[in-house]
Amino acid sequence: MNNFLDTVWEQIEIMLNAVVSFMDSMISFIEFLGPGKVIFLLAFSAVAVTRILNKLYVTKRYALLRQEFEHWKGVRELALSLNPDNREKGKSLAKNIDQAKLNQTYYDYFFEGLLKNLVTTVLPVLLMVSYVTKTYTPDTLMQRFGSKWVFSLFSGSAFELNISSFLWFVVSLILSYILYMVINKTCQYRYEARNAA
Repeated sequence: MNNFLDTVWEQIEIMLNAVVSFMDSMISFIEFLGPGKVIFLLAFSAVAVTRILNKLYVTKRYALLRQEFEHWKGVRELALSLNPDNREKGKSLAKNIDQAKLNQTYYDYFFEGLLKNLVTTVLPVLLMVSYVTKTYTPDTLMQRFGSKWVFSLFSGSAFELNISSFLWFVVSLILSYILYMVINKTCQYRYEARNAA
């Protein structure tokens, strides 16, 4: 078993090194923009990849658990609304449904969704964070761009603020999520307006 796991990790390392080499070669074409814009583009691409993966990657188990959860939730709501004269009986039926099936279904659905989000959202962002912090260290920034920092605000004053690649990536990630939502809403609005006409 240990040999199998070692082989798997070696293959993962080879794949990640190939991806890093590919990204380095692709990013070298846009580094003339400066580190701030390059890191922002990397953050925005990470956001776009996570949104696409979220839509495309849905396991059969996740879809089945979602249907099952919605079914038992509907049964519970039906039990509550069945007997409006006797609210206690409806609450008792709903409690039995909760204990029998709904709670277990909810937890299964929740954990499957959590695992899905780890794979489709957290993992790509963490990989991009590690790439940015490894590629754009202060020494690398100094060699490529002539400054140890992505930005230096109020340089020369007592309140000088130096922004590292990691901090700028986090800020860019937040801005990218906001920008992606705005672009998505605008496209949806235009699509609906075009179909309504």
